[in-house]
Amino acid sequence: MSVFDHTPGRLSALDAEVVRLVRPGGNWRDLPADFDSRRVEQIRRSAAAGDGSRSTYYGKLALDRPSYTVSTYFNRPGNGCYIHPTAERLITVREAARLQGFPDAFRFTGRGRSRYLQVGNAVPPLLAYQLARSLTAGCVIDLFAGAGGLSHGFAWAGNDVVLSVDNDPMCIDALRGDGHVAAAERLDLGDPDATEALVRLAREALGGRPLATLVGGPPCQGFSTAGKNLAADPRNRLVFAFLEAVEALEPACVLMENVPALMWKGRRTVLDELTRRLGALGYEVDVAILHAEGYGLPQLRRRLFIQGRRDDVPAWPAPHRQVVGPAQPGSQPGWDGNDLRPRPVDVEEAISDLPATPASDPDEAVGYARSSMSAYQQWARGELIAGDLIPELAFVTRAAQLRLEAVA
Repeated sequence: MSVFDHTPGRLSALDAEVVRLVRPGGNWRDLPADFDSRRVEQIRRSAAAGDGSRSTYYGKLALDRPSYTVSTYFNRPGNGCYIHPTAERLITVREAARLQGFPDAFRFTGRGRSRYLQVGNAVPPLLAYQLARSLTAGCVIDLFAGAGGLSHGFAWAGNDVVLSVDNDPMCIDALRGDGHVAAAERLDLGDPDATEALVRLAREALGGRPLATLVGGPPCQGFSTAGKNLAADPRNRLVFAFLEAVEALEPACVLMENVPALMWKGRRTVLDELTRRLGALGYEVDVAILHAEGYGLPQLRRRLFIQGRRDDVPAWPAPHRQVVGPAQPGSQPGWDGNDLRPRPVDVEEAISDLPATPASDPDEAVGYARSSMSAYQQWARGELIAGDLIPELAFVTRAAQLRLEAVA
């Protein structure tokens, strides 16, 4: 058996020195005080001024813990915790995909930053699978699908993903090559005329069947703390393009993913408008922040989900593993902060069977370094299905008791 996409970002001579000096679980603080780097000096000044610890910058993964959030910048060491825990390199696209909950059989496409974007922007498919289990299976359409994290998860849960839509041609190529979706079409949903085209595609894909669930993760760069978080970013309006699609397609259920920064006081008006308009369309609406490590992902990833149902109260899967701080227990359904669940899946359990020496090209097949040593690796290699990896889920209904944390 073999895998693809096992290539890391290239290191400058200075970055290679960083990789050598930082200990597993460490970061830029492990570098000597006289380390000759403007970027490191900038981080030191920022941390000293109280602008945050910058704890993930130039970070090296620890084998015995989940990774930090995998963004689209894991091709560079200075923007997060992306240094391999034992090899003197960055993590590869395949290793990042493992941390994101993609199976090894999924092939990413494109050159340059394309594969990094496909991995880092995705909703983790394993998390999507558990969300899908809380909804009635049926026909699903995925908007702003990217590499198909939501499409995968809903397909694994027994849904018929009839259409996935994105504006990135490389994402469409990846979706068409995978087989989990019936149709993948390129469409710019930011175009004012796109809704009419979407309705036509949806009707063709549904063939007269009802639409059970409309899912999507509109681009979040304008809200994300990983970016500039600009209120005027034009991509912010794409969340309302998703809402227009809801109004036009009239699904029984709605599930939208975005970043927790939508709860910030400066962005809360967008979230409030989304929930108000969904309510006006006849949906019972609930909002939650899910902590990915609680759902069997080897990654500390927090994501906001908006769920709407026409005929029932929204329900969420409760976490079945420990949630790691810093966390938001008031926004995580089924968790009160006192955690006696099994520990999270760690980096070693996720990637230790992949070879330390990377491939020279993302389309080069490389063999596994050893037999699988964890259930997570067995699942990634196709030896287990998602239903065998994830335990029987408990579901939490809590629309009346939601405590959203408005952050300054």
